[in-house]
Amino acid sequence: MSDGGAPKTPGTQPAAVSTGGGQAGAAAGQASIAAPPKTVRLEVDGRPVEADSRDNLIEAARRIGVQIPYFCYHPRLSIAGQCRMCLVETSDAPGRLVPGCQVRVKEGLKVVTTSPAVKENQRGCMEFHLVNHPVDCAICDESGECKLQDYYMEYDHQPTRIRTYKLNKPKREIFGPLVVYDAERCIMCTRCVRFMDEIAQEPQLAVVQRATYSLIATFPGQPLDSKYSGNTVDICPVGALLNRDFRFQSRVWFLNKSPSVCTGCANGCNVYVESRGTVAYRELPRRNEEVNQVWMCDEGRLTHHPVNDNRVEWARQGRGDAAESVGPRLAVERAVELLKPLAGKGGIGIYISAQSTMEEAAAALLLGKELGAERYFLGGKPACDEDEFLIRADKNPNTRGVKLAGEAFGVRVEDRPPEGVKAMFAMRTDGLSDAVAQRLELLVVASQNEDEATRAADVTLPCMAVYEQDGTLVNWYGRLQRVWPSVPAQRGDTAPGWLWVERILAGLGYTHQVKSTSVAFQLLSARSADLAELTLERIPEQGVVLPRLLPAEWPKRAPRPSAPQAPRGPQTTPPGTKVGDEASGGSR
Repeated sequence: MSDGGAPKTPGTQPAAVSTGGGQAGAAAGQASIAAPPKTVRLEVDGRPVEADSRDNLIEAARRIGVQIPYFCYHPRLSIAGQCRMCLVETSDAPGRLVPGCQVRVKEGLKVVTTSPAVKENQRGCMEFHLVNHPVDCAICDESGECKLQDYYMEYDHQPTRIRTYKLNKPKREIFGPLVVYDAERCIMCTRCVRFMDEIAQEPQLAVVQRATYSLIATFPGQPLDSKYSGNTVDICPVGALLNRDFRFQSRVWFLNKSPSVCTGCANGCNVYVESRGTVAYRELPRRNEEVNQVWMCDEGRLTHHPVNDNRVEWARQGRGDAAESVGPRLAVERAVELLKPLAGKGGIGIYISAQSTMEEAAAALLLGKELGAERYFLGGKPACDEDEFLIRADKNPNTRGVKLAGEAFGVRVEDRPPEGVKAMFAMRTDGLSDAVAQRLELLVVASQNEDEATRAADVTLPCMAVYEQDGTLVNWYGRLQRVWPSVPAQRGDTAPGWLWVERILAGLGYTHQVKSTSVAFQLLSARSADLAELTLERIPEQGVVLPRLLPAEWPKRAPRPSAPQAPRGPQTTPPGTKVGDEASGGSR
């Protein structure tokens, strides 16, 4: 088989290209191939295919829509070759089957994926995988996105011939804070073990016992407490590993899936938010090679809870126990009544949480300009731990964006607790302490969740969560990314923060018309050279890098922007494909 590389020059060593999926250490157990890669031509089921020389047969076939089934293979992990579902026939090995995950493409190679021998192997593999597998699809959370379920219908679809008792193994074993394990459902693909070894680089899982008694286990006294443990659930092809936070909450086919951006930290991981009605149930990683590849951290998986819990749902006026719900119109009228006498007289501050979208920040800055605000403050959740991969210390998704918005409006946004003002408008209240709120003579807030500041506010306006609205965010290295409404049903009086500002401006008699997210974004693009010529609709799903904001230093393993290139594999999860299992960068 050709190595797909350039000819070797005597006395020199070819440069190596990792085959592990773009992540340091992910190629353990795989060979390196000579660089540079080249295009090779082969046939799959009689159809011509042009493939990258680094592709294996699974990825080459996927390029023309031919699906070779597999359990243990994952484009980001080392090759295990143990499920045997991907065996195919090739012209290089007549009369025998070869694993499509291990064999790399070769010029002129002919591959057959539908021969009688291949089909018989697939049926046999499925029969063996199902010998001891419990038939509990009715209560398994994986139903609807289970490879074993799908492959049975497509490649097996026959009654069992083995009449014996199924082997009993441990069930509902708590591996860690987020993961529960059912050994009876496990097919020993070892994806989870390889992920922890190669991507998380925290070897907390292992295969124990032998043969049919094999199972996955943690080490004595060491739970699965990695900050990336949830990814093992994503890549598990069956229901062996389940997310304890999502378990038994909803059937997956009832959920609305929408692309968004994680709000857990400044990395801005691309995610899908899955919801039903007004409730968000879970976040799953969405592929973006330059932000999070196909992974996300466990904290990010829990960012839907503030969307569901402790929400400000109704517009109200009055502080503390004297507060009463009065509806949007009366609440806005009260805010206008309180703010109007102070306009242009000084003493007003604008507080913008870094949990706000760019559009909400722009609207707050516009309100500050019209009121003659003297000071602008940046707030948000406090900094916490970070690592060299996907977790940033800044736990807010739009710190860079709020600062960029301040520059666009020509004001300095101070990254410090508010002081020196008597009255303040707060666009979201994250990080706004009770001590500061109580000190103010006047406080009007647009807030998502109840907290000390909302209890101390004179007027409280219910703000939509980021996952509930259109908008944009800028991550830690300057990538402008779009979010979409992922929770379609409205709660109470909630509205985007920019819309509350529009209503207040109208009440104050100003002519600005911020009637949509697109118009709110134009407030920034018209003022900022970094955003010039951009519109909300022109921002691609993968985001846009703002070159001026790129940092000089970079975390060791963090994904970073690269030169434009043809995507390898689908950029978003195809219908019917489980998140975390899509073609993600070829077989590199």
